[in-house]
Amino acid sequence: MRTIVNFWFFLFVCLLSGCASYPPTSTVAAYNLSKGYRYKLINDTQNSDSLFVILTFSGGGTRAAALSYGVLEKLRNTPIVWEGRQTNLLNEVDIISSVSGGSFTAGYYAAFGDAIFKEKNEPGFLKDFLYRDIEGELVTKLFYPSNWFRLASPDYSRIDLAADLYDTEIFQRRSYADLAKQNKKPFLMINATDMTQGARFTFQQSQFDPMCDDLDAFPLARAVAASSNFPVAFPPMTLDNHAGTCNYKPPGWIAQAEHDLLNNLSRYKNAEVFKTYQDSNKRPYIHLLDGGIADNIGLRGPLQALITNDTEINLFQKVNNGAIKKLLVISVDAKNQPDLDYDLSQTPPSVIDVLSVVANVPMDNFSFETTQSLRNAFDTWSKEKISYSACQNQIQLHCPNAKLSTPAPSIPELDFIYIGFDLLANPAEHKEFEMIPTTFSLPASQIDALRGIAGRLLGESAVYQKYAESLSK
Repeated sequence: MRTIVNFWFFLFVCLLSGCASYPPTSTVAAYNLSKGYRYKLINDTQNSDSLFVILTFSGGGTRAAALSYGVLEKLRNTPIVWEGRQTNLLNEVDIISSVSGGSFTAGYYAAFGDAIFKEKNEPGFLKDFLYRDIEGELVTKLFYPSNWFRLASPDYSRIDLAADLYDTEIFQRRSYADLAKQNKKPFLMINATDMTQGARFTFQQSQFDPMCDDLDAFPLARAVAASSNFPVAFPPMTLDNHAGTCNYKPPGWIAQAEHDLLNNLSRYKNAEVFKTYQDSNKRPYIHLLDGGIADNIGLRGPLQALITNDTEINLFQKVNNGAIKKLLVISVDAKNQPDLDYDLSQTPPSVIDVLSVVANVPMDNFSFETTQSLRNAFDTWSKEKISYSACQNQIQLHCPNAKLSTPAPSIPELDFIYIGFDLLANPAEHKEFEMIPTTFSLPASQIDALRGIAGRLLGESAVYQKYAESLSK
């Protein structure tokens, strides 16, 4: 009798919950470099390589999404003429790399293009996300009886509930197959963090390849949910690992990096992490957290593509072969800085305070180092170009008919723009923006202010003014 009762109870729960579980990660029949969402497969004839623009969007909830949106607005409103074609600077953006809150803006623009700029009273990004109390709706859904049973399942959690909401209410069930079919730039790099490795995990087919997983079938909303999956607030998002089922062949740099332990520790570490995805016995599941843990400004991926040939994007090669004439990187950092006055009190900070500091302060320090690494790379390239010219001038001075045996380095014009609240000179204004909390529900007045300050800071940049002026003719 007890067995019969248990059976009917189990059936009742399944009917209510649909035997809830996270969506299984689809597999690929065979490893194929000519399929999937890959940068090298995008052939957007309306976007040139010669003017190469990279945007990186940081974390910070709606604050980050609004600041990033303001930058997109400013770029769209900047007319340019490039290679004889009239366009605007936003249409020349080649890559957007994002984490956490910035991934909502990046993902929506990659999926819907200029439709992101619909007015607040129309269905679209502003109405469906930016000016919406997403956080409140998520909390409300936790109290729906139908969701109690879904959440009671060990295979369905709050992060899956959030992803479902984003999928139906914001991203209109777009998948990475839809992005691939569009064949348009910018190429989207949404970043999460591999929990056990502490490493950046980017939603692109090359990241899914060693697991024999199919990114095409993956909902864009789940990638955004993983990227904005802040610990404690949400549990990790789970992916299935099907490694060993598709005849995957690792890229050549993996084997080379095994010998770089002493000479290039960073490359060696990247290879070691990458190889873990090829073992589905040891790692049958991959658990993902907020992308800001590994890189809170979304710059690590583009940086690696620029200074190494260890990624499928391989901008390093484009720079060396002279395909890029102008390279502009705009980093949008919505970092806030609440008052940390713990050192004024003898009483130890609370657990919540400690978690906040541990989660944010190290990320901010790491972001500074990443930005400095990009600046250092740009400085090195510029010095190479200057050194070559100086040597050539000396040869011409003493031997007018002689030339250097090595070709001139193909170094593009390099520019970097940082957009962040640190740039605000007015102390009161600076504090006002840095005190905006990290949440997915902000007053409309704060969202308006964030959009406005993004456009203002970008417009005040000397580098941006140079671009706007030189490319307007």
